[in-house]
Amino acid sequence: MRSIRLPLAVAAALLLAGPASAQDMQDLLGQAGKALDQAGRRVQQGYEDTAKAIDEAIANPQDPTHGSLATRLIRSDVLDSAQRPIAEVADFVIAPNGQVLLAIIRIGGTLGVGGRLVAADYGQLEPVLVKGRPAFVYRGDLGALPDYKVATGG
Repeated sequence: MRSIRLPLAVAAALLLAGPASAQDMQDLLGQAGKALDQAGRRVQQGYEDTAKAIDEAIANPQDPTHGSLATRLIRSDVLDSAQRPIAEVADFVIAPNGQVLLAIIRIGGTLGVGGRLVAADYGQLEPVLVKGRPAFVYRGDLGALPDYKVATGG
């Protein structure tokens, strides 16, 4: 793990904090260095855990306990409460923190073309496996949801 230098502003604040012996400063800087090293190890472990989870999801596409790639969920069936196909997932809206907020669902159309798009609260979808493929059960009325329009920017 490479070392991280203490910012000049922090060092200046330590000097201005009051009289301290050289040993006190050395101890304080040593503690800060240890804390930074521990934080760096935790970040590295997080990267390794994430990479492992992605590898598991790729290697086990039929096992939802390993998670799933969003690309495998696009065009998944959306089912009614009797588990009959009524629509398909067209896309997802994901917040900056990574939380899936909405599922963009295509109602009608053929092979992903045509039909209308609606935005459903992702929390209203229940993931299921149907014949080994991911699908979602929506227990509400998709037809009652407003159309989803993509902003064109500007």
